[in-house]
Amino acid sequence: MLKDLGLGYENIDACKNNCVLFYGVINKDLDYCPVCKASRWKSSSSSSKKKRIPKKVLRYFPLIPRLKRMYMSSDTSEKMRWHGVTRKNDDTFRHPADGEAWKSFDISFLDFAADIRSVRLGLATDGFNPTGNMNLSYSIWPVIVVVYNLPPWMCMKKEFSMLTLLIPGRYSPGKCLDVYMRPLIDELKELWENGVPTFDWYSQTSFRMKAAVVWTISDFPGYGMLSSQTTKGYKACPICLGDLNASWHAGKVCYLGSRTGLPEDHPWRFDAASFDGKQEFGLKPQERSGEWILDMLNSFDFGRLSSDPDVLARNPKRPSRLENWTHKSIFFELPYWKKLRIRHCLDVMHIEKNVCDSIVGTVFGFKDKTKDTMKARKDLQLMNIRPHLWLTTSGSKPLAHYRINPANEKKVFKWFEAIKYPHGYAGNISRCVKVGENKLFGLKTHDCHIMLQRLFPVVIRPYLRPDVV
Repeated sequence: MLKDLGLGYENIDACKNNCVLFYGVINKDLDYCPVCKASRWKSSSSSSKKKRIPKKVLRYFPLIPRLKRMYMSSDTSEKMRWHGVTRKNDDTFRHPADGEAWKSFDISFLDFAADIRSVRLGLATDGFNPTGNMNLSYSIWPVIVVVYNLPPWMCMKKEFSMLTLLIPGRYSPGKCLDVYMRPLIDELKELWENGVPTFDWYSQTSFRMKAAVVWTISDFPGYGMLSSQTTKGYKACPICLGDLNASWHAGKVCYLGSRTGLPEDHPWRFDAASFDGKQEFGLKPQERSGEWILDMLNSFDFGRLSSDPDVLARNPKRPSRLENWTHKSIFFELPYWKKLRIRHCLDVMHIEKNVCDSIVGTVFGFKDKTKDTMKARKDLQLMNIRPHLWLTTSGSKPLAHYRINPANEKKVFKWFEAIKYPHGYAGNISRCVKVGENKLFGLKTHDCHIMLQRLFPVVIRPYLRPDVV
């Protein structure tokens, strides 16, 4: 049905090791990957080319026809002007158009901003299991584009979220995500440099439509794939880059220099007892521009993108000044990318769920979620801080002031089990409670939002010190 409407998709064969797409003039007719020499086809007894089956297939949904239909439709043509015509300007943030990043983009590219019909896009990606069977390790990666010209009550609706790429599994593409982004990047370059002729139903005229991706949206691992920055290890801060204080504590890499972001006279900088036992005199990390980052990446050849260990072994070793980067992101091929004030956004719901799991798990002492482990208590002793939390001579943990007394836990879980919500306000959190075992399980992201922002601050009041609450 979609194909008959001019909204179909293209099958593009890919190397099984994520080296290249068999796409474009050079690679389209190849039978073997030019990088790892792997066959494009599955082994088959049939010699007929018509029956050959590719090992991996990318589904590509062209973006231009979908954007053109936004202006050709009577339902959306006028709404595509909302950000520049009917929007209030009273210093209230209702829409991305009210933000500094959007305004900075308009100032940098006056020709693009002069026509309010120019399209601003956000790009999001994440892996998911299409089978719903969590015992099956498989993930595919959709790349979705959203149109920010629309008003806020429309732009995030699923009807206006455009699937552009469906990247095959079974494993995450990692930094090879850039290989699969090639068709979309080529289309975005055309939309920026030349534009495409489009009929505008609202004004009953034709114009040349241009479009630009103003940022991406992802969780933190996805951020690493999209930005080409390292998201684990000792160089995992995308703001500090190389100017960070990372060290090994309780079996994990920890970043203890977060107070450098505070003003130089902030009292927390001199509060050693509440932090790591040291006062902080470090300077705030220097903010790096897109031009600075691009110059840094252009100074070194990272080699080929691939999942094949033999190909990766032939790539040159990164110098220490580039330990924050895995490769040069394909987004820097977009002429405007280095000028953006914000290039990547983190999805707050992922972060909030992780924070909620850690706080709730620590307060209740959940085995798999608590940060208050035996290793953490031993590390406090090694750092010579918080002696009241050190392990006793018998090896047990003294009860911390942020930990609910186990004798009171049953009361808390009965409260969770009995609470009622207005219709549609939250999921049935009571189903996630096991009173007898004192457990919370299976909380979804929105449940964690309600838990962290509304329920948890209330339920802990009788059981923890006021300063902790």
